[in-house]
Amino acid sequence: MMKRLILSVVCSVCAAALVFLPSCEKKAPEQQDLSDYGSMNITSDPSGAQVSILGKVVGATPYATRPVPSAMYIVKFAKDGYEPAWLPVTVTPGRQVEAHVSLVPENATVIIDSDPSGAHIQMNGKEIGDTPVVLPDLPLGSYSATAQMTGYTRRDISWKVQNGRPILINVPLMNNIGTISLSSDPDAAEIEIDGRMYGNTPFKDFFEQGQHKIRLTKNGYKPYEKIVTVKRDETTDVEVSMEMLPGSLELDSEPTGAALFINGIDYGVTPYKRDSIEAGDYTVRMTKEGYDTLEQTVTVHPGEPMNRTFALDPNTGSIILSVNPPGMNVYLDGKFFCRTEPEGNSRDVSKSITIRDLAAGEHTVTVSNKHAKPDVKSITVTVGKGRAVQVPGITFWLPDTTIVLKNGSKYTGRLTDKYSEDSKKVAFRHSAGKDGVGGITNEYNRSDIKEIIPLNVIDGE
Repeated sequence: MMKRLILSVVCSVCAAALVFLPSCEKKAPEQQDLSDYGSMNITSDPSGAQVSILGKVVGATPYATRPVPSAMYIVKFAKDGYEPAWLPVTVTPGRQVEAHVSLVPENATVIIDSDPSGAHIQMNGKEIGDTPVVLPDLPLGSYSATAQMTGYTRRDISWKVQNGRPILINVPLMNNIGTISLSSDPDAAEIEIDGRMYGNTPFKDFFEQGQHKIRLTKNGYKPYEKIVTVKRDETTDVEVSMEMLPGSLELDSEPTGAALFINGIDYGVTPYKRDSIEAGDYTVRMTKEGYDTLEQTVTVHPGEPMNRTFALDPNTGSIILSVNPPGMNVYLDGKFFCRTEPEGNSRDVSKSITIRDLAAGEHTVTVSNKHAKPDVKSITVTVGKGRAVQVPGITFWLPDTTIVLKNGSKYTGRLTDKYSEDSKKVAFRHSAGKDGVGGITNEYNRSDIKEIIPLNVIDGE
């Protein structure tokens, strides 16, 4: 009985309120007492929201009511793109109550998946992630994105959020794989496809359909480049015959100056250089007097330099001998070769003599000076190919000085190296020992010497 009474009172108040709302057809009687009435000023952000009171649309914000009985009212706000809002408003007698709400934009959750999953999603230039991806709280509006996955064709996606209901987008992906098969002559060329290294030829692998840039490189060969088009589920065969680069050839001999023949053609004398020559094998022959003929094969590789210096084997020998003292004439096989020269400032020791480029066999070395005792000596030396024969020393007695003492004594012999010119004593050898070596040597005080006379012992050739 009490519930029915309360319901009756609320209904009476609401009925009275409806009478005073501007949208109602009936107007309050002029004679009605308005002391227990108030009003509402209804606004929203953004404005333009539809206003409903007691389930009846009365206008749009901003909206001001006419006087209504004092009571609590539920005001509903509705606007496209925003979540509906309800606001309880208590009207008090004689006052205008402010009723304001900030509407919340209506959003939706979008889920993007692909078949197969794992496609990369990009939206407005930003990386979103790999499917399945969840895009929460998208405002109403139109959207687009792309789905990409290796081995599949790129897909463009678009959708429209019209309300807050979740949206599920499933993107079926289409396989876009073909095959590239590469071979080269010669093989083992390095492979680069779209800037990435893929090993060496021969080669076969899967690639996305479309154009791909192929580059093959190999030492000694000109790089090869080509744009190939890969079609889905098809094999693109590429067979490459690589162009060989020329090499270079540089030849020399030790000693230099050898006559040079390449494949039987005369190319002058070493050293020889050619900057561009076809790769391959070449027969090289070198000849030089006093040396064995050399013949070898050299290989010029594509695009590479071939530099070789060949050491020629001498087909001659040499004789090394020591002849003392200086001033002796040396003859080889009857021909004058040289005159012995002092070693430094020595009067007794000569420089060593080397006779080179002698044909293998016997040779006669003769040493003479008409002022020497004996005045001539000869030896026979057997020379072997590429060998040096060391001959035992040959020594002569060659008087080259006359010394006169103050006491009238006079001697002919050789000054020795024992003392220097500014020493107080002088060493003088009067005679030679056996084979010109040794002999009697006396020392004289310079104060006892009247004169030292050098003798002309040079013997013409």
